[in-house]
Amino acid sequence: MQYFNIQIASQISGVASATIRAWEKRYNAIVPERAENKHRLYSEKDIEKLAILFKLTEFGQSIGKIAHLDLEELKNIFSTLLHRPYDERQVMNTNHNNVDYEKILTSLHLALSAYKLDIISHELEKARNSLTPKDFALNIIVPLFKTIGQKVYEGQISIAQEHAISAITSFNAGQMIGQHYQKNIPRDDLILITTPEGEFHTIGILAASLLCVHYGIRFIFLGPSLPANSLSEMCNALNARSIILGLSKGHELDENRTLDDYLQQLKQHLNPKVDILVGGNLKNYAKIELEKKKIPFFPTLESLSYYLEKY
Repeated sequence: MQYFNIQIASQISGVASATIRAWEKRYNAIVPERAENKHRLYSEKDIEKLAILFKLTEFGQSIGKIAHLDLEELKNIFSTLLHRPYDERQVMNTNHNNVDYEKILTSLHLALSAYKLDIISHELEKARNSLTPKDFALNIIVPLFKTIGQKVYEGQISIAQEHAISAITSFNAGQMIGQHYQKNIPRDDLILITTPEGEFHTIGILAASLLCVHYGIRFIFLGPSLPANSLSEMCNALNARSIILGLSKGHELDENRTLDDYLQQLKQHLNPKVDILVGGNLKNYAKIELEKKKIPFFPTLESLSYYLEKY
């Protein structure tokens, strides 16, 4: 049996080294072998288990409740969630294009720290020219804006600077969508992508658009903050199959309205056959309410990607 050090295990599984150590210490998720120098050594099965645990946590599973399960039990849970047989390729980080994402993100982070917009624009342009829409969305946009969100929270980046970087990212995402979008896709697969009225962040729904492009799904990007009545009218007129609603600030859209209010108004005139999909940031009680309404919720773009892959 082949064994790997923690750096290689992290790269293949997609789980950060610090997280691997934490899962070992707190939950006994993995018990690695030890080399003569006491360094951790991970088997291929260890790495596959780490990868599955990571994907399941992205789907909202609690690591504390699943870490003790064996590999076969985790595979069964994964298959149940995706409604299809388990395939190792669904979880393992096999990078066939040999793209160095860490190098790209390091360059972006350095440019971000110095607020070099020209470098950020250049790096994003290089990335979109060498990656698939899915990889650009999941491996570049998602981690980049996690970093940006943290820097805004810590006061290292202003809101105005965040908007400038968002505009550059939106431009590159739009260029990629225009380059890859196919117009000869059946009309009954149409998805409308927007945010509820009061939600103005576009990065999440742009990334969702890139995923639709990647999987060959016809869609219309409607931009942010669309009133419920307008959305239902457009959806019915276009005979859309689904709506993707992106959220960034949670259940409360403003001081007077919640997501429940918006959905109730949306459904008043919406064709009942239309699927409503919600993704983004929600607290547990709001997720439970969506589940009662049988509205799928996607906490991460990765989970939305799995859904769209079998759409």
